[in-house]
This record gives sequence, C-alpha cells and structure tokens, in this order.
Amino acid sequence: MACHPPAQLSWRFALIDERRRARVASPIKFALGNLMVIRMRLALLAFGLSAFAHAQTARLPDPTFLRSLKDDNVSALPRGLTPGERAIRLPRLQYSPSVAPAGTVFTPPEYAPNEGLILSWVNQQTALLTTMATAITTGDPDAKVFIAVTQARRAAAETALANAGAVMSRVKFIVGVTDSIWMRDYGPRFIVSNGKRAIVDHLYNRPRPNDDRFPQLWQAASGDARFELPLEHGGGNFHLFGNREAFMTSLVLTENPTLRAADVRDLYVSYQGQQLDIRDPFPSSFDSTQHIDMWMLPLSDSKVMISKYDPSLTVPYQVSEAAATDLASRGYEVFRTPGWQSGNVHYTYANAVLINRLALVCQFNGQTTRNQQALATFQSALPDKQIVPIDCSSIISLAGAMHCILMHVPDVLFRNNLEG
Repeated sequence: MACHPPAQLSWRFALIDERRRARVASPIKFALGNLMVIRMRLALLAFGLSAFAHAQTARLPDPTFLRSLKDDNVSALPRGLTPGERAIRLPRLQYSPSVAPAGTVFTPPEYAPNEGLILSWVNQQTALLTTMATAITTGDPDAKVFIAVTQARRAAAETALANAGAVMSRVKFIVGVTDSIWMRDYGPRFIVSNGKRAIVDHLYNRPRPNDDRFPQLWQAASGDARFELPLEHGGGNFHLFGNREAFMTSLVLTENPTLRAADVRDLYVSYQGQQLDIRDPFPSSFDSTQHIDMWMLPLSDSKVMISKYDPSLTVPYQVSEAAATDLASRGYEVFRTPGWQSGNVHYTYANAVLINRLALVCQFNGQTTRNQQALATFQSALPDKQIVPIDCSSIISLAGAMHCILMHVPDVLFRNNLEG
C-alpha cells in the first residue's frame, strides 16, 4: 500500500500547559521544550518523506520453514509468574529521593518515527520472532531489529533469520543473557531529556534477574544515559500519546503498596514528562497480567484502539467501555476490535505493533471472522500503513502477544553507539 506524506506528516508532538509543572517553569526550560518539539518534527518530516520514497511490501517467511524451527519449551517462561516464582520475594525498593532526568523530558509514543525494535532471543517463540523480524526488515526501509542473544545462540539466530529472508544488514545483535522473551515488561523505556535520547529503568515485577539487568546492557551497548525509576513495574502496563497523556492500571499500586496514586503520578511527571491516568484493571482471573496493553493501543495523536467485550464479561466489559467513553470525550476517535476469553485464555487484537509504516496485527487459529474484522478495522484506522497479519496462536496462551515481546526504539535524530 502506498504511503501518503500528508497523513504521515500530520503527527505532531504537542506541549500541554507547562505552567502546571514546576520543573518546566523557567522561560529557558520552556524554550528547550519548544526546541525539542521542533527537532522531533524534523524527524517526522524525514520519516514521512523516506517512507513515501521507499515504500515496500513486508514479506513473511515460508510456513514450512517456520515449522522447522524448534523452541526450548521446557524452560519457557510465561508473561505472568510461574508457580515457583510466586514464592520468591522481590527486593524491596527504597523510595528515597533519586536522580530524575534534568530539564525538559518527553517520552515519544510508539506511533512516532522509530529507529527500530528490541527483541530477546531465548529459544522461545522462535517462529514468531523470526516472522516479526522478517516482516519489519523487509517492509520498512529504515527500521532495525535489535536482538538480545547469548553468544552461544547468536549463530542459530543469524541462520534462522537469514534463511527466513530477513534483511540482515538491519539486524543488530546485542550479546548478553536474558531470561525470557517479554521485552516490553523489562526493557528500557526511552525518553528524550534535554534533546538527547535516554532510558528509564524500573524494577521488573518478576524474579528474573537477567531480564531486570537488560537496560544496563542496552546502556553499555548504546551509550544512552540511564535513569532508575523507583517503581516495581511491568512495562506492558503503560501506554501513552504524544500530547503527554499516559495510562496504566491500578496494578501499579498493588505492586507498590507504600505509594499513593499521587506519588506514582509525580514519578511519571519527573521521569517521563507525562500526565498519568490510573484506571481499573481487568480481573486477574480474566487476564493474569492486568496490563493495559492487553486491551488498549494508541494509534496516533487522535486515534485509539480498544478491545470490545461481550456484556456478559462483566468487569472487562465495564472497564473497556468506560475507557472508550472517556477517551471519546477527550476527542480521540475510538476503534474497536474483538476481545474474548476461551479456555482461560484472553484473546485480543489490541496487542498489536506499530512500527513506522507497518502495523503487525495478531491472527488466531479458528477465528476467521474475528481475524478479518480486526484486519479491516486496523486498515480503516490506519489507511496509510501496511497491515501485516501475524499468527499469534502459539503465544497468546502465555498471557501476551506481539506487543509484549518487543520495545520500541525512537528515532530522535540523535545517534548512539549502536548506529551502524
């Protein structure tokens, strides 16, 4: 599908009333904020023109080849806690004053221009990772795929990706150890601090030490400054728009019982420059993660996707309908795709991936009608993106899908040590 520059260029980074923030009170800091927005708009301009000039079609690997890839399912970790992990206590955070980013801070939304995505290769969901990496590197002329992998597994990863048809010049390996594929939950959150890209690092809400250390590995490889957010958290319980509005569920308060909602909101103003809205979660019996990315996805400054549930699913229905009504009242155009539970598994299409001119959308075995409805809805909402259907049947029972296993790396015109 062709890209149309006017729609690509319509995206902007809007500043809300900075006077509401003491930390952005001075004229100098306000000027720095405006300069940052100008630079980000230049990034969008370059992105829009590049996409228009280099439009290409994403390719998917041969299904027969994908079936030949083997996983290590014995050691596979779900997105939620295993029975053994439930007995392990995480280290208690000390909520003493910590150093937050200085000056004006901004967090780019996922639908902004991206340098690439980060994945973790741990011999779990190998076919899905291979499919995503191939689609992204063949379908986007600019995006890179950064892959965390041990030295022992690197050759196998390179072979699988090359044989699948991925563009290997846009695959960058970060050699190190991770415990699981759930990069969204433990990976670095990227910000722009005083015009430079940096990362925010929280305490991962799982007893998986190698995962929790990955932001430090990224810092060492990239040179991005790292700021430690004093919060136990899973990154999938967070979504944001370019106007600084951000959302998560009250799971964050359950995980940080010594903090009030106001304390958490203050942290997000200080570390990410955002106005946080804390909403009710789905019951853990319906969605074990209680993460907001399982039913909501910002699509642009003015559009959002929210899963739609049958009224018989009382709480998921009430929570999602309340969110849809609220966001519509704020001026967002709300799109709906099906959500449901079957066999204690929460199925959702909102756990999709936007990366520059591509939108990767989940598909599930035996759900032809719902699959087609979801693809049509995404195409209607994102007419200037190529909609790429990706089979997520094998991962959804682990309480997550594509959005859960990657982290966006924004392109803010400032290169780092990983730039090739």
